[in-house]
Amino acid sequence: MKLKQLFLAVTITLFAISCTKQDTFTPQPSDVKTESVSTKATSSVGTTSEPNLKAYIFVEPITKFQTVKTYLLSLPKTPLYHFNFTGFFGVNANAWKYTYQNYVDMPHWNNGTLPSIIESNIPQTSGGVDSYGNPKLAYCFETIKIPKNTAIGMSWITILIPVSAMNNDTKRLRTVYSYEKNATTGALITNGTWIGFTYTMENVISSHVINYQGNRLPKGLYRLYSTYPSTGLRAILNNKNDYYLRGNSVQ
Repeated sequence: MKLKQLFLAVTITLFAISCTKQDTFTPQPSDVKTESVSTKATSSVGTTSEPNLKAYIFVEPITKFQTVKTYLLSLPKTPLYHFNFTGFFGVNANAWKYTYQNYVDMPHWNNGTLPSIIESNIPQTSGGVDSYGNPKLAYCFETIKIPKNTAIGMSWITILIPVSAMNNDTKRLRTVYSYEKNATTGALITNGTWIGFTYTMENVISSHVINYQGNRLPKGLYRLYSTYPSTGLRAILNNKNDYYLRGNSVQ
């Protein structure tokens, strides 16, 4: 009888040990590796595997300054900064760094209040010509046209470019080139000594990376290019000429 009781006790003990080992199962290295890969994939820039090779050009007319300002001031303030960005005719110091996404996501770009955002391809190699007959240059956005009557008077032109389009952020847009043509005759506007202008981008503005997570453009990291505070790309648009702009050089 004692021998039988001893055998039963040993059996129960072994079963309990077996259950304890199952409850404290430790994942094998292969399980950890799989989760690590998954985490890395979801934290990458953007939401697709394809790089975004587009430049986005914004035209903000001074005649719409109050509309832009009123809308942007109506939005909640960020806890990171005291003021909301109110557009390029009413810049609040460094506010654009913290609330620029509000500017991009304004409904006014789509409802006719402001000129529509213009997209342009960014070639990854040089060669050939674009649709306006200008050379395609690596990492320089192709020529875009701002038609006559898009705006009348001063308009700030700014360019937003994803870092994925600039050789994985190793290139920066350095200069842009602009010229005008008579919308009726197609003749270049010139005084005989010049036919266009080259403008240098402000390095301070493009040094800041914008993590855009809005819904109007593809999500991801961008840099903003502008001549601000220099007025080079504060263009004077009119009802007679088409205005052309293209990337000219990188650094």
